[in-house]
Amino acid sequence: MVFSQIEFISGGSLDCSGGHRYSARGTAYYPANNALEGGFVDMRGHNLRTLQDYLDGKASYVSVAMDNRAGIPYGTAICIPEMNHKHGRNIVFKVVDTGSAFFGKGHSRIDICVRSQSLSYDSTINNHLTLVFP
Repeated sequence: MVFSQIEFISGGSLDCSGGHRYSARGTAYYPANNALEGGFVDMRGHNLRTLQDYLDGKASYVSVAMDNRAGIPYGTAICIPEMNHKHGRNIVFKVVDTGSAFFGKGHSRIDICVRSQSLSYDSTINNHLTLVFP
């Protein structure tokens, strides 16, 4: 199933054809050892993978945080057309993290992992995003 999720992302158009679509409010977070950001690892103890590391070819996906009580399995791949268009290629996002800000939000809220605080102010991320699930 993991292969089919990656194929779903990489085989589709920048608009993320197919799948289930949800409207969400996007925000960004970054690896930092403080209460707000939550550390350097995801909810299962794996290192966070940033958008910039993915774009630099240093990561196979981008870590995102969502409501872990919404029935979204750990590692689920998501396609986000707004981010694909901004960067001119398909980006693989995976739900691997959560936090108290997401409890009860379902599919309506997503936090995308970026490299630093200054990059967390990205106007595309901090906006309305379309989440496409396989």
